[in-house]
Amino acid sequence: MSIMGEERIAAVAKIRRARVSVALAVVATVIAGLGGYRIGLSRERHSATAVVLTGTVTWSNEETRLIAFETDGAVRKPNEGDTIYSVLTDNWQDAAGTFRSDGTYPTCLAREGDDPVSMDHHRAELTVIDWDTGGAQWMHVAVRVRCMD
Repeated sequence: MSIMGEERIAAVAKIRRARVSVALAVVATVIAGLGGYRIGLSRERHSATAVVLTGTVTWSNEETRLIAFETDGAVRKPNEGDTIYSVLTDNWQDAAGTFRSDGTYPTCLAREGDDPVSMDHHRAELTVIDWDTGGAQWMHVAVRVRCMD
């Protein structure tokens, strides 16, 4: 066999090895991607389940958007403090049933006049979630407010 023939055979073999290497890399990438996808599906989703609570707002601060809320039927322990909720919604429903999304603070949480703090006891329905902030206590978040009076 001539030198030209041997060089041609070597070049063809080199091209085949490169094609096989590329094909193996593609297969490995697809397998790794599918494996990662399956692992992602098996992980916990950290989704929050909302709970609807009815009760009385005993304290509210419009500036901080924090409220103290006593849930109907919940029995407090003697040394247990108020349950504080952070109001994170601009959408709320007034006592007449009208939905508001104008950025105003819910009337059942606000005090009349310039004082941002209200200690008037108003009935309300809250849709809440508990947010695990990674600390010792969870943060209670009101994502919807419906004024009842």
